[in-house]
Amino acid sequence: MPNNFKTGDVVRLKSGGPKMTISDGAASGIFMCHWFNREGDVWTPQHAGFKPDQLVAADQSD
Repeated sequence: MPNNFKTGDVVRLKSGGPKMTISDGAASGIFMCHWFNREGDVWTPQHAGFKPDQLVAADQSD
């Protein structure tokens, strides 16, 4: 069953990791996701593309 994520949805990798925000879904079926890594007081923006079967909706209460 395919996931129907859209821009602005908050997701995580099925294997774990930080919450990410979907910024774009390409025609190729890859979702571009953005998140921040924190090292001390420095937050660094990150991004990568993932297939929908690698992602799950993130719990918004965390």
